[in-house]
Amino acid sequence: MVIQAHHHSHAINYNIQKTLASLLIAIVGCSLGFVCFLFKKLRSQHYLLPALLFSASAASMHYLGMAAIVNAGDMSVSTTDIILSLAVIFITSLIMLRFTHMMLVMTSRNDIYANFYRLGATLTLSSGVAIMHFLGSCQINMASIPSSAMPSSQDDYIESIITMTLTGLVALVFLLAIFIWFVNFKEHLSNEQLKRELIKKNLMLKQMTQHDSLTQLPNRLYLQKHLNTLFTHQTDPLFIMFIDLDGFKRVNDVWGHAVGDELLVKISHTIKESVSNEGFVARIGGDEFITVICQKDKDVVIQLAQKLLSKIAGSYELSATTVDFISASIGISIYPEHGNDVATLLKKADVAMYYIKNRGKKSITFYDEIEMSLPS
Repeated sequence: MVIQAHHHSHAINYNIQKTLASLLIAIVGCSLGFVCFLFKKLRSQHYLLPALLFSASAASMHYLGMAAIVNAGDMSVSTTDIILSLAVIFITSLIMLRFTHMMLVMTSRNDIYANFYRLGATLTLSSGVAIMHFLGSCQINMASIPSSAMPSSQDDYIESIITMTLTGLVALVFLLAIFIWFVNFKEHLSNEQLKRELIKKNLMLKQMTQHDSLTQLPNRLYLQKHLNTLFTHQTDPLFIMFIDLDGFKRVNDVWGHAVGDELLVKISHTIKESVSNEGFVARIGGDEFITVICQKDKDVVIQLAQKLLSKIAGSYELSATTVDFISASIGISIYPEHGNDVATLLKKADVAMYYIKNRGKKSITFYDEIEMSLPS
């Protein structure tokens, strides 16, 4: 078709054997190129071997196709144009293979950008082939041949029909490729939207299963996972504070559970703000909270616990009333001094909390193996 675009004084015909041979070389060479590309060992060294096969196939198809011209007369192509055409098809083959590789990677991840790499690979290869053809034939000198050797008007008509048919087929293939790309693009958009919705739903489900629905603090399940994670690489002592509210039952009994829930939300914010980045806060049920502190200095932990007692014992403005009689009792266990597993540490902190609650409330104490005993 590139030859047809040139101005020449006579119609041109082709040797069918050489033409078919150029087509066969293109099919076999490109197939081998894709085989080399698909095998990781063969596509090493920056896709050099598959790119060489692709470019060699395209160049062979072009120049063998030129040799298939029967009545070309004195036809010649400059060496510079040949070298440039070979360089162009080789470089564009490398770029096309890179785009194709990225397309495969993105497709395996169900990424929407896979379609853009697919389009880039298509445009790069088609542009490279077109530039190679024009460079390889832009300065062809096709000398005139005697009029007796020129084909008849019927031959010109047949040649025009063949050219138009080939042009139509190329345009049809190009439009089909664009259509397939567009369909795949829409499908990837739909898949990407579905993927994001699933991720959002999974995050919501994870939030529901690992966080308290009322206060949005981590729940007991999250606390256990967090502690087990800390145990695997923790070097400093861990202080587990078991916080239980004093007087909370009165709020539920007098004003109802809705007001009690409102109070729990406010107290959870108070505990979270007091601990800040110094530790981890969770609600394990009812009016019970857990705070985990990683600290070498025991006095620092005591100061933080006293700060919590002071903050919790404040006044709370609620929708139905003002509550100013809430306090807290805090029992503390230490990892690894009091145990190496979550259940034991929580139980001992719980025992310490009830020990101090039964002796006056609104105070803190550490678990003591002598004074305190675990329930059988």
